Amino acid sequence: MEPYPDLSRFLISQRLRTDPGVAPRELARAAGIDAERYNDIEDGRAGRVALSVLDALASALRLEAADRGELFRLGGSPGACRLRGLGHLTRAVPNLPVVAFNHRFDITGWNLPGQALLAWGMDRPVDPVPPNLARMLFLDPATQALYGSWQPEATRIAAALRRATRTHEDEELSSLVVELEAASPEFAALWSDPAGGTRPAEDGSDVLVRFEHPAVGAMTLSRAVIEDGVGNGQRAVVFSPEPGSVSAAALEDLLTRVTGRPC
Repeated sequence: MEPYPDLSRFLISQRLRTDPGVAPRELARAAGIDAERYNDIEDGRAGRVALSVLDALASALRLEAADRGELFRLGGSPGACRLRGLGHLTRAVPNLPVVAFNHRFDITGWNLPGQALLAWGMDRPVDPVPPNLARMLFLDPATQALYGSWQPEATRIAAALRRATRTHEDEELSSLVVELEAASPEFAALWSDPAGGTRPAEDGSDVLVRFEHPAVGAMTLSRAVIEDGVGNGQRAVVFSPEPGSVSAAALEDLLTRVTGRPC
């Protein structure tokens, strides 16, 4: 069964609607993507499609706002959006980036703005393993470039993982730590720091985070952390800009790209 049949049908219909109907290879060239990659997307074999690729296709097809929003909705990352616990916030707050995590920093839910903020370039096959922010932060150069101040963020997540090992008996968490120690010298150095687990945890207060987003540029957003209240490590974060700021304009630009309408 095709993993993305609706996206496949939508792309075919929009491609044939152009005048004259553009061939797949021509559309791929106009979007700046590999022709074979585009064929996989249109045939429903591509799995998860990067939002940056969807953005390029929307521009190449000259989609109106509503159709652009539909393309992003169909081509988003459903494998990462199986909502549990605080993941309901990803539906309740549609116009701000919202991401839900567990104690391992597995992403248990995100809305489309949240995915657009943290994983604009994510492009990989569908699999049963949800994206993990710790892996992204320490192993993915695109995610490292996204954070304008990478070191504080890396220190925060390493310290949170250390605390999680003290409160959760979890083989997956242990395996994640071993993987990161082996693959990331930066993580290994933080993990060997005896003070790493004593740094203060984030509470519900706002923390400013600077992003260098590849699509809309620099943004400084407030990150509010919401705990589930039962101590199981489930939490959600909501990102928001200062009203009227340059960051607010950049976030609005991002939201317009992925939803087809301003926030």
